[in-house]
Amino acid sequence: MYESIGCTTLEAELKECLSEKRYRHSLAVAQTCLQLDTRYSLHLDQAELYVAALMHDMAREWSKEQLVDYALAHNLHLLGEEREYPVLLHAPVAASLLSARGFSKAVCTAVRYHSLGSIHMGLMGLLVYVSDYLEPNRTHLGQQDRERLLALATPEELCLAVLEQERVYLASKDKQISACSEELYRFLCSGGKF
Repeated sequence: MYESIGCTTLEAELKECLSEKRYRHSLAVAQTCLQLDTRYSLHLDQAELYVAALMHDMAREWSKEQLVDYALAHNLHLLGEEREYPVLLHAPVAASLLSARGFSKAVCTAVRYHSLGSIHMGLMGLLVYVSDYLEPNRTHLGQQDRERLLALATPEELCLAVLEQERVYLASKDKQISACSEELYRFLCSGGKF
């Protein structure tokens, strides 16, 4: 059971299976999640939040073949975009791996939806989703943009702003937002709360 596994053990495990850059990203996402939890006074379980954020990319450096093989072998429920772009499978695969190790549903759900976002991701998932976008090692955001986003009043406003920036980016690449991201966008635009 995961309660007996400390965060130091998980960090060491992750360091062994990820590149240095991806490992630093994972640590930064975890720290950003904790900072956002404090900033918004959410009072989520700190250990679970840290684990979800730390382990969100644990399968990110698997090959497309490994991800597809695992998803098929474990009969994972996949979204259309995940079938179309196998790199996105790292999210459901990581969630499945964590579930098999006894991690909570909240942790696994947060990891499951960290790439595309979802109305089903919960507040923990929202923090992992936005932290994955905002963490300070990411180069697509300047410090001024990051500070503007972090100044937003609620986590839902922050998530909506991240989704809006994602929409602009995808449009510039002639791509469409995923169906679950669009559903999340509409949910938040209509005042939805987690």
